[in-house]
Amino acid sequence: MEEIKSEMEMIQAFLIHADKTMNGDGPTAVWVAQVREIAYCIEDVIDEFTSFVGENMSFGFWNSTANGLRVSRNIKAWHDIARQLQNIKIKITSISERRTRYGVKGFDEGSSIKDAIGRSTDISTLHKEEDDIVGLKSDKEKLIKWLKDVAAEHKEISVCGMGGVGKTTLVAQIFKSKQIQQEFQWRAWVTVSKSYNKDNILREIIKQLFHEKKGEMVMQGIDGMDTRGLAEKLHVNLECYERCLIVLDDVWDVSLWHEIKDVFNTTKGRIIFTTRNIEIASSLASPADHVVNLNPLKYDEASKLFYSIAFRGDRDGKCPPELEDSARGIIDKCDGLPLAVVTLGSLLNTKHSVIEWNDTLKSLNWMLTNRPQLEKMSNILMLSFYDLPHYLKNCFLYCSAFPEDSFIKRKRIVRLWVAEGFIEERDEMTMEDIAEQYLNELVLRNLLCAEKRNNWERLKSFRMHDLVREMAISISKKQNFCMTVDEQRNSNVRRLSVSNVRRLSLQCTCQEELGKMPCLRSLLLFAKIGFSCTFNNKRLLRVLHLKNASIDSIPDAVGDLFNLRYLCLKCTKVKVLPRRLKMLQNLQTLDVSLTDVQEIPNWVTKLPKLRHVLIYKVDHQDNTLLGGSMKKKQKHAWDSKELQTLKAISSNSEIVRRVGGLAQLRKFVIVEVKPSHGAELCASIKKMTFLDFLEIRSTNGGEEPLELENLDPPPPFLETLVLMGRLKNGSLPSWFKCLKNLKKLTLSLSKLTENPLLLLQSLPNLVELHLSNNSYAGKVLIFQEKSFPSLKALELKELSELNQITIEKEAMQCLNYFNLVRCNELKALPEGIEHLTTLKELYMEEMPEELSESMQGGGDKISHIPKVEFWNRIDGKWRRCQMSYGRVCEEKERSLVTSH
Repeated sequence: MEEIKSEMEMIQAFLIHADKTMNGDGPTAVWVAQVREIAYCIEDVIDEFTSFVGENMSFGFWNSTANGLRVSRNIKAWHDIARQLQNIKIKITSISERRTRYGVKGFDEGSSIKDAIGRSTDISTLHKEEDDIVGLKSDKEKLIKWLKDVAAEHKEISVCGMGGVGKTTLVAQIFKSKQIQQEFQWRAWVTVSKSYNKDNILREIIKQLFHEKKGEMVMQGIDGMDTRGLAEKLHVNLECYERCLIVLDDVWDVSLWHEIKDVFNTTKGRIIFTTRNIEIASSLASPADHVVNLNPLKYDEASKLFYSIAFRGDRDGKCPPELEDSARGIIDKCDGLPLAVVTLGSLLNTKHSVIEWNDTLKSLNWMLTNRPQLEKMSNILMLSFYDLPHYLKNCFLYCSAFPEDSFIKRKRIVRLWVAEGFIEERDEMTMEDIAEQYLNELVLRNLLCAEKRNNWERLKSFRMHDLVREMAISISKKQNFCMTVDEQRNSNVRRLSVSNVRRLSLQCTCQEELGKMPCLRSLLLFAKIGFSCTFNNKRLLRVLHLKNASIDSIPDAVGDLFNLRYLCLKCTKVKVLPRRLKMLQNLQTLDVSLTDVQEIPNWVTKLPKLRHVLIYKVDHQDNTLLGGSMKKKQKHAWDSKELQTLKAISSNSEIVRRVGGLAQLRKFVIVEVKPSHGAELCASIKKMTFLDFLEIRSTNGGEEPLELENLDPPPPFLETLVLMGRLKNGSLPSWFKCLKNLKKLTLSLSKLTENPLLLLQSLPNLVELHLSNNSYAGKVLIFQEKSFPSLKALELKELSELNQITIEKEAMQCLNYFNLVRCNELKALPEGIEHLTTLKELYMEEMPEELSESMQGGGDKISHIPKVEFWNRIDGKWRRCQMSYGRVCEEKERSLVTSH
């Protein structure tokens, strides 16, 4: 086994090198795919060995030979593993001989896809006439303004965005425009490939800048010069001219510019960089704000561009009525990516029938990887993948297993990546923190689109561009990484019994039973469907994601999946967790939230590798959070020393004492807390030194008091605090002043008689504040001068006594969002609201009519706020009034389902 592990290390190093350097096709790619399959086989044998040893250690079989059946099974298992190891050695020898037999080239002998694409870039083909550029007018104007700014001595400007979004096209149009040619007589455009040569870059800049103006005098001898000679020649000649423009297109790291920037610092020139990486763009720009981040086109813009190309000529850019449905589907598929819009528009320009257009739409996924007309677009998207470091490649591909247009939550993908073993361990960082760094890097590279961030800019959810997802699915299929079965790929259902499927993403109804699939490592279900699956032959399974599945029970055989790391039953009808699940000694994530499970068995606390336990429910009648309760009185502490998330558990006298042993806990939610639990609960929480999220809800719907005075000092890294329940003496505990890292605070049912703002206003990092459900029983709130320096979001909800809000000058100078909800005595706009110069959105929901009238009379106070909305419920429907300069500019109604 040690020998095969060593072989695995060499193969992994080889595959990392192959991913960096090889092209995507040809005999070398086939050979590498075969090597990858051997790596998969080795991984399977190692996991099977680990599982076998682990199960025997768990049951103490090594010390007992009493059970003849078990001994027989052990002998057979050892023979099976030995046979597999022998087969792997034969395969390794065979594949080595095959490389020699067929003359498969080494990677340094061929050219990589990155170099091939880099060499194919020709500025003459990128220039578009002015009318052809759609959706980039404001970006173009901004760039030209920066270029022509005569006050600035020197500028470095970055244009960034995902591959195909139009960076190079936009810069090329400006570069070749008459006004820029007149402004900058000396110009150079150089495309920087990933494997650039610094001397060649400098040589090309010299040739383009001075060839026409100084001819042979400058060109003489440059082909034989080294870096220092080229830099000196360029520097000397630039000093003779006031202004030059240099474009470095498609920059993949900052090293090149750091090595050559001193050559240009004495000029009054302009340097433009294009890059796919936001972080690189920001580090290259000077001044720092000179960054243009291009986003995909809006639907109307994409439609205009698509129609102008698909129907140019005799159809004059107008879509025939019979093609409108197909055109909309194709435009949707492009998802605002200009490269895709232009490519598909050109492809369809010669097609005129409805059948041809429908066929194109239906087969678009296949065409992306099989049609020469779309090869350039696919290659440009693939370039971003090939540039990824090895540790990000699997993480990126995994995201394509989620359904099209999914909003993928950060927490979910992080836990899945950890369970899959994609995350490299580092000292002093949790694997979840490292995984979040990986996720942020993929967003910075514009391979994933940030969909939602919290008020301190931490990513909450993201999505994959449709075409990027199709690219990733194609790569996953070639590498046997994951099989996706959806409405477009439902023919895959017939192949679900194939033996080498490693990950399966099931996104549509599947009537067939899932076959043996002995190599299956992940089963991800993304449809509200029932499915038939036996788990007896899936011993290597690590991930079982069954959210929304139409199931009401879990087979006992799941308990035999010794390697299982992730079990999600969220939003199913499962009522009981089988006792057999206590055998899951490697389980990291257990998610039974929003199920019908009434009680959590005590054996859950004995699972040694647990990292995340989610066991909450919601009472939809009053939106109350309910926690999981232990089946019996807990007599022992949690065995897991790695538990980071416990959400949410119902309190009792034993629970509040035992959780003190969870020293690694990051997120803790406890409900049904009684006053008698307070002292013990505080003592336990003080031991959770890494805690960053704490939510405590008192019993009886939050009406009972929370005894929290002894939580002093509180956990030092606490960022989010939610307290639901009456606070003692009508005031905040004194330890609140210690919450220096607190970013979000929610108080509900606190019934404070003392103004909480006096203690909260000096918290330096507080970004979000929610006071709701009579958390404050006073009549007046005064936001003092220079208070709440970091606050961006404020909600005041159901404060029944509040009748006056005063905002002094320089208070809340960062506030962006202000919500007022059902404060029935507040009948006038907050005094001093005009001081909130950064306010972007003001929402009022079911507020008194007098307040609405005061808004119309005091329009000047809120005229600086871009979005002001007033919501009321009338006859079972929401009625929205959108205000502008004190007048109603829009009224809408919608059915009353939930609050906005």
